[in-house]
Amino acid sequence: MTKETTVTNECLEQRPRKTRLALMGEFSAGKSTLSKLFLGDDPLPIKVTATRLPPVFISYGESAVYAVGHDGSETQIEIEGIDQVRIEETRMIRLFNPSDTLEICDLIDMPGISDPSMSSDVWMSVMNEVDSVIWCTQATQAWRQSEAATWEQIADRTNGYNILLVTQVDKLQSERDLDRVMMRLRKETDGLFQSIFPISITEAIAAGEDEAKWKASGAAEFVNDLIEHLMCPTSGPPTAPVSAQEDEDPDPELARHSEVPDQTSGHRAETAPQGTVNYGATSVIPKRVRVLTRMRGQTERPTKAGLANR
Repeated sequence: MTKETTVTNECLEQRPRKTRLALMGEFSAGKSTLSKLFLGDDPLPIKVTATRLPPVFISYGESAVYAVGHDGSETQIEIEGIDQVRIEETRMIRLFNPSDTLEICDLIDMPGISDPSMSSDVWMSVMNEVDSVIWCTQATQAWRQSEAATWEQIADRTNGYNILLVTQVDKLQSERDLDRVMMRLRKETDGLFQSIFPISITEAIAAGEDEAKWKASGAAEFVNDLIEHLMCPTSGPPTAPVSAQEDEDPDPELARHSEVPDQTSGHRAETAPQGTVNYGATSVIPKRVRVLTRMRGQTERPTKAGLANR
């Protein structure tokens, strides 16, 4: 029996909400490439990937982008102009994307921690919204002292199910070098992460539907473990589940965007009728998500005509 076949409806019903998964690490550690793997395409324009931005909170819905100020005010912006956002005036970017992956989690793409010109307050102010972290560390200089110091500050703010992703392993010269890196990391991070996975994200993306290449990239084991946790988490978010009458989100700004019509900004996140699943942008992970949804009896994609008649 595979990991995928252990997922049950009971697990899904126990979740108070989707897990908020933060992508963290130093600059050039692979966070942007990882978000491309998850979503099937770059969620931000290519010219923006090297731009200083506040945390980008990505949720499922019709494509839209909002700049959220420190006072909670929201301004809808064009995706092409996102590089004009002033980090001094913006707490986070709220980005909606129709990718399948976002049906089982929200993503928070954090700024790189190693920029000396960016205060840690920029991303620390959003840590209270985070459930789990995927920490990306480059294989050629894995788990630097600055990474360890930052992790010590934030680890207690998560629910404990965190993953250390050793990226760019294709840049190591041999399997022996990789074994040495992994041995050192297991020793130095003992007890800090739930799992550690080596991966070449670029090779995983290039694998397409080639299962052998997908496995060789290191993505298969990582993705299977992650999906199992997202669909049936072993521990919930730091905040306790609330009743149906109460707001599920601790942040009122986030609550206004939680897959319900938004009367403030005019944006409506897409929702599917009960028993169906909407599918949007394609990616490597959604193929595996569809396997899981079939097990829940949700195999059919609703058509626009079908939704209009409901």
